[in-house]
Amino acid sequence: MLVMRVWLFGLILISAFSANAGDSIISTNLVKTPELTIENLKIILKQEKVKHADVVLQQAIVETGWFKCTHCSLSRNNIFGFYYKKKYLVFTDWVDCVRYYKRWQDRHFKGGDYYKFLEDVGYATNPKYVSDLKKIRL
Repeated sequence: MLVMRVWLFGLILISAFSANAGDSIISTNLVKTPELTIENLKIILKQEKVKHADVVLQQAIVETGWFKCTHCSLSRNNIFGFYYKKKYLVFTDWVDCVRYYKRWQDRHFKGGDYYKFLEDVGYATNPKYVSDLKKIRL
């Protein structure tokens, strides 16, 4: 019986912190999530120490149509369009998505030109993705 409880507890912990498609990423944020605005996103990007925050902000704008899209990953609090096995990842809130981006960035980005990195890593399927990012003026 004790083994079953330990196993169940472990399963709950694993599922709580996994980022599989369709699963919510459990928020450890006990404070109310701020409204998704350019200014608030800038603050969170800085707070989370996301590198090349200006480009990452452009990515969120392109991926969500200036935070207004209705048929995109935004409905899943996924402001960067992350997907796995052809399904968008689901986040508890957009701040958790920023935290996921930071972990992704730390794993994959080793320095250099960030736009080139996004092309090389195949971040988007749109061949004009980087030029679309560069068109965003804030």
